[in-house]
Amino acid sequence: MVAALANLGKYRNTFLIDVALLAGLYLLPSFSHVTALPLYMFEPMRVALLVALLFTNRANAYLIAFTLPLASFMITGHPLPFKALLMGIELSILVASYGYLVQTARIPAFAALTAAILFSKVVYYTMKFAALGAGLLSGGLVSTPLQTQVILAVGTAAVFALVEFYRTGSKQQ
Repeated sequence: MVAALANLGKYRNTFLIDVALLAGLYLLPSFSHVTALPLYMFEPMRVALLVALLFTNRANAYLIAFTLPLASFMITGHPLPFKALLMGIELSILVASYGYLVQTARIPAFAALTAAILFSKVVYYTMKFAALGAGLLSGGLVSTPLQTQVILAVGTAAVFALVEFYRTGSKQQ
């Protein structure tokens, strides 16, 4: 029992952040409905993943990346399960490529995250194109305009890099 409580204390911040992210995900559709703003265009799952990447550990970021789209489907009914799987793969690739670029290639956080987001989007759209062609998904390939996605990717990366810089105090980030 003491060991279990010690582990709970060790992962308390990670647990609290995960609960807050899921609560935010749960409340987002209601907030979007009340304000009549298309909040999905601001990629809330990616923002939630980046919060996890900044303030928890890499293993938790992978857990969030893969399960957040599935949790969203279970809570809100969107995205559909197959699309949620594709989104989980996309977000997991973002975590992996960001980790590689920062740790192995020693690229600064802004450039690494921008590249990781764009790379994961290319993989996602390639998988979605194949799924549409195979009849596993219906609809269009792109729902949020590409220009908006690029602006959001660069803007998100800039905010992430600033937070990472101030959080770590490192001039290399």
